[in-house]
Amino acid sequence: MRATHKNLLEQQNEIVRSLPTNRSGPLARKKNAGHVALVYGADRPVAIPGDTVIFTAWITNDSTSHVRDITLVPRSFTNEGMEMLAYTSAPVERDLCIGLLAPGQSVMRSFSYLVTESDHVHGGSIISAMQVRGTCRGLAVLDEHDAIVSLSGTRKDWPFGPTGYQAPARTSGYQPQAHLAGA
Repeated sequence: MRATHKNLLEQQNEIVRSLPTNRSGPLARKKNAGHVALVYGADRPVAIPGDTVIFTAWITNDSTSHVRDITLVPRSFTNEGMEMLAYTSAPVERDLCIGLLAPGQSVMRSFSYLVTESDHVHGGSIISAMQVRGTCRGLAVLDEHDAIVSLSGTRKDWPFGPTGYQAPARTSGYQPQAHLAGA
């Protein structure tokens, strides 16, 4: 409601006291403009050389409108050394173009990767970034997500323990503590 000024009491009948019920132009929002959601993750939090990591993308239309022209886009896939990696297996190009999702409908796509010695030498993580794009009621909709797998685990056949290098057990009879105690 608008306030009236004391000097304008005679114009009170001309003052609009509420917002109009029908708005147009930039004030209007499209109802149910739509949203596409991407849930993306890996099947394990830690991997070592020789492990196969499976990355899974779930694409969901969580709106009340159809989402069209949906495409799953692999953005980047790198290790800690910033080497560009390639999935061991991935959906073919035509399977990345989903096309149409009805309200509440979802689809799943999987990628896999065999962790290499080179990845583990760099340490850190491998990071797979995905994006999903589409259109809903004439508007572009998208979502992005990264899946991160730590490479801090150790191989079972390495001579190192889980916390790093372990010194070999002493086999000689030399004891520095005993030598100093007798001096």
